[in-house]
Amino acid sequence: MSVPCSLHRTASRRLLSQWFFQPDLYVLPPLLKSCACANLPNYGMGIHGYLIKCGLTSSVFVGNILIPMYMRFRKVQDGYKVFEQMPDRDGHSFNSLVCGFGSNGLYREVLVFFEKMLELDFFPCWNSISHTITACGELGSIEKGRLIHDLVTRNGFLNHVPTANALISMYTKMNRLDLGRSVFDQMRDRDLVSWNSLITAYARNGNSSNAFDMYIFMKKDGNFIPNRITFLGLLLACGQSMNLALGKCIHGKLICMGQLSDLCLGTALIDMYSKCGRLVSARIIFDEDLSVKSLVSWNSLIAGYSKSAYHYEAMKLFEEMTCDLNLKPDSITFANTIPSYASLKDKGKVQLIHAVIVKSGLDLTGDIVLGTSMIDAYGKCSDLKAAVSLFNTIDRPNTATWNAIIGGHNLNQHAEIGILLFRQMLLSKVSPDSITMVMLLQSCGELEFLKQGITVHGYCVAKGFLDHLPVGNAIVDMYLKCGCLRTSEMVFISISLKNIVTWNTMINGYVKYRYFSRALRTFHQMLVENQYRPDSVTMISYIQASSAIMENRGCGIAHGYILKLGLDLQTLVLNSLIDAYAKNGSIENARDLFNQMGHARDRSSWNVIIAGCGMNGQGREACNLFSQMEKDGYKPNFITFTSILSSCSHSGLIQEGCHYFYMMATKYNIKPSLEHWTCVVDMLGRAGRLEEALRLIENRVCQNINGPDLSDCDAIWGALLSACRMNMDVETGVCAGERLLKLAPDNCGYHSLLSNLYSSIKQWDEAAKTRRVFEEGLLIKKPGLSTVKL
Repeated sequence: MSVPCSLHRTASRRLLSQWFFQPDLYVLPPLLKSCACANLPNYGMGIHGYLIKCGLTSSVFVGNILIPMYMRFRKVQDGYKVFEQMPDRDGHSFNSLVCGFGSNGLYREVLVFFEKMLELDFFPCWNSISHTITACGELGSIEKGRLIHDLVTRNGFLNHVPTANALISMYTKMNRLDLGRSVFDQMRDRDLVSWNSLITAYARNGNSSNAFDMYIFMKKDGNFIPNRITFLGLLLACGQSMNLALGKCIHGKLICMGQLSDLCLGTALIDMYSKCGRLVSARIIFDEDLSVKSLVSWNSLIAGYSKSAYHYEAMKLFEEMTCDLNLKPDSITFANTIPSYASLKDKGKVQLIHAVIVKSGLDLTGDIVLGTSMIDAYGKCSDLKAAVSLFNTIDRPNTATWNAIIGGHNLNQHAEIGILLFRQMLLSKVSPDSITMVMLLQSCGELEFLKQGITVHGYCVAKGFLDHLPVGNAIVDMYLKCGCLRTSEMVFISISLKNIVTWNTMINGYVKYRYFSRALRTFHQMLVENQYRPDSVTMISYIQASSAIMENRGCGIAHGYILKLGLDLQTLVLNSLIDAYAKNGSIENARDLFNQMGHARDRSSWNVIIAGCGMNGQGREACNLFSQMEKDGYKPNFITFTSILSSCSHSGLIQEGCHYFYMMATKYNIKPSLEHWTCVVDMLGRAGRLEEALRLIENRVCQNINGPDLSDCDAIWGALLSACRMNMDVETGVCAGERLLKLAPDNCGYHSLLSNLYSSIKQWDEAAKTRRVFEEGLLIKKPGLSTVKL
């Protein structure tokens, strides 16, 4: 029967208050134990001093009591000094020292003195064995752990439940769940800790199905009632496997047990619901059930919002948390918050977070996760200078850090620097992973560096990266972007296990090269062979291919597929379908679909329908749509103005076109681009105001608005030449043609336009002279194509 510490404290003080008492080996040692139990270091050290004065410290009996006393006071050096000064030691001395080191977290010393104890043939006690097993787990020493496991088995300690539990814990910490399960299966008797150890271990290692199985076996055993540790492990498994149904059952069980007020369980529920995508439920628990919120609770919800792309909500929650003066954000908080600010492209807030991190004393150079998050954020906010500067301060960049800096350069159209960084990464002896290879292949594709792409492909084969499907998909995409359609087909066929991205990449590649029949064949092959459900990306490519081959009928078939697949609320898909209807002349169908979109519309939807009306000669309708767009609260962008100016040009709405051009620069502060100036020149040219268009180009009016120099833009002169051909204005046309032959001498279209202009006024010699580049083989004109609708 154990004695309460308060009684130990009272007894100690009464004995020590006596001025005179005869030293007695039967009185003082129990008194030392009482001092240790009552946590009275001054009294204990005083008694030790008295024992030294009386010459009683040479006794092994006394030394064996002094060692655990000092270890309990966390005075490890004093305890070890007692051990060293003992003239004789027994097994109890070593056991006391090993247990003391273990309870104070000195795991290396535990192993050293445990081995010495065995060498001296002293037999360890259960506590020593448990501390040594724990030390092996903390140090990751699998070899020594298995030796101790063998010792335990040979001496029959495996039937001692706490020792067996310690072995299970040791193996699970070293990710050897197979060995931990083997120990569990060999146990004759088990307690709740045994079950909880394996359930938690399986959950932490992502093996959720085994965690659930262990829980079912435990329930079938019938002798154990789950406790909070059990539920914590199960909730972790539910979150990782996104098993919402079981998570809800556990939630209900906790409500019945009245356990929702438990901070750890409440936080685990928030984490589970967040990982299952039920952020509303997570927020309700956070707001209503957690009366006291810990930093872990805030971190779990912020991480849920951030990973589910609710970046604004994550940002607001973080700002709300910082208002609580009792909470101080840690590195996990910042690592979960930074991606949200980065995704919102809020460079100012990213810089502010950086300043807060520095002020908080967190080490960006040493904390690799936090430093990598900041580098990635600066890259996404297009501040490569800050990203590179921070990267150079990181002590030992790991693979994720290199990926962040390479990805930042790729994202900001500096793919060539990304390739150089990869070489530097290899020289730094940091091993790339599949993410690195995907980014490198993307760089080669964007730059159309076929030679480097083939080299990277070979590196992937040599290093075994082809087993990673994203790498295979990236190789297919790289060859497509480099113009190697046949090679990309071969790689595509060689991928045995394809996903929807693999099929999308190949289908989109065929559409890009205008092999529309192959694109449709591949689409149907995907449905038949793998039964993959097409997503929005698939359908956008399908719409383009189907409408190109079968025109309006193809649009109708694609529309039917979209309805069947339930993608009729996907804005990008509907925008693509509207564009297809409009390009095939079915502007009524395009308008009907646009009107049916309702709240699914975005700014791109308006841009597409305005452009569609323009290309179908409905300039007035395009102007009405533009006005309605403004009324509905959508802010026009540079694409909107390109569409409306083009519509005005095709419909001869000069006054309206000039009004929109002026509005763009003054009301919306959009600097006119080359496309906008080309539309204006084309608009004036189609209206026969060629001199005004020429004056606009030559006077460089755009310089007053800091625009491009029109006199050096071949597209502008091309638009003017086309208008001259239409209006039979030879003088202005010749001026434009001569300018074009200097600016774009290799453009076949401009030679043809100028030749046709000469022919239209019967200047045959000039026409023949202009066409001589084709006859002499200096330029090759692409043959025209005609289609016949049957």
